[in-house]
Amino acid sequence: MYTQAMSVLETLPETNDDPRVLLVEMAAGMLALARYPVIEVVRTCALHTLPHSTSPLRIAFNQFHASARPWTHEDRDVVTPANDFLYLNGWIDLSNGPVLLDIPAIGDDRYFVIELLDAFTNNFVNLSARTIGVKGGRFVLHSPGQTVPAEAGVPVECPTHLVWFLGRVLVRGDDDLDAARSVAGAFRLSGERCAGPSSVRRWHDTGDHALDFFQNVFNTLADFPPGDDEAPLLEMLQRAGVKWRGEVDVAALPEAVRQGLRLGYAHAQRLITAFTESRARRAWSYSLALGRYGHAYLQRACTAMKGLGALAAEEAVYAAADFDDMGEHLDGRKHYEIHFPPGQLPPVDAMWSVSLYGADRYFIDNPIRRYALGDRTPGLQYDADGGLRIRISHDAPDVPDVPDAASNWLPAPASGGFYLIMRFYHPQASFLEGRYAIPPVRVVRGDA
Repeated sequence: MYTQAMSVLETLPETNDDPRVLLVEMAAGMLALARYPVIEVVRTCALHTLPHSTSPLRIAFNQFHASARPWTHEDRDVVTPANDFLYLNGWIDLSNGPVLLDIPAIGDDRYFVIELLDAFTNNFVNLSARTIGVKGGRFVLHSPGQTVPAEAGVPVECPTHLVWFLGRVLVRGDDDLDAARSVAGAFRLSGERCAGPSSVRRWHDTGDHALDFFQNVFNTLADFPPGDDEAPLLEMLQRAGVKWRGEVDVAALPEAVRQGLRLGYAHAQRLITAFTESRARRAWSYSLALGRYGHAYLQRACTAMKGLGALAAEEAVYAAADFDDMGEHLDGRKHYEIHFPPGQLPPVDAMWSVSLYGADRYFIDNPIRRYALGDRTPGLQYDADGGLRIRISHDAPDVPDVPDAASNWLPAPASGGFYLIMRFYHPQASFLEGRYAIPPVRVVRGDA
């Protein structure tokens, strides 16, 4: 396809701009799909590290911010967060040399994980009880080709010099918060001070979403060079007049090129948005390939849009529900139930939870400040036979003969769409091998 497109491009007269719009549109759309995760990483990194940022998570490179409480509807830096943890959030720049990570000894009764992601959102390493045990240790994060003395610590090679450090420490409830803070505060990062990648420092945001996007794309190419699959797309743009090697001023490009960029951006956004939901309108959908994407650019982009920072499947699996058991979009005007029959709770070796998000991909404000339910939720009420029912609605459930129905209530918005994420931490073989079916989200009452 690339060869044919470039052959057509070579035959176009220099004065004919209209066909170039189509070719720029095609190349830009595919490039936007491939680079969308990189731009989300750079955007988030800029939000957390630039001096003028007002983010509560702002921190210098090679340090991390430990949250003092689980994230709620007030936290809007990263989409689709979990409410089960204290987050350790930081950005590592290896351009001046390795960075040391010290992990404390942690009891085997508290889930934790240090997730490391490269600039393309690949979760290349997880340091957790599953991989390193609970005794802790020192790890040396380094770029490819750097030599690490054996006595320095356990070497961890990082694919890109920018690394997103995203840790999670379980909080079991309000009574456990101080203990969780103590654990979170015992992690350490140490490395040379760095200014960060140029594309982060030059983050471009004028309010023109399409052209800003491509300005940031071109800014990232020097920091994170294009792969083999991106090179033909950039060559197409080069022949259309976009000299992408070196500095690119998108605003100064010919009108026909800018029009093609806008159209390509719009197509990519529609495609990514459309594929974040189950195409079969199933109640639950999930992938076991998250975090290690290879050439699955669409899946990587969809994950960056709706679940930025996803862990690889051996550490956690994320099942998303946008639809009920009848194939209809979840709606705050209805009442729903998820019923786990006896012996059919989510099969995990660590923990599980169900979280609810509004259409904007963040938690919603609610009167009881509950954003998730799971096996660590205090006061969760099980059925007499050992089964479990999670009730989802805007108003507190009123169930005859169930006086504590609100104990299992996950509040939804008053109206409009929302979605659910069920997280399986250390999923068991029965789930990974497809022998466990997640119960559907069943409508128990229509419009309120």
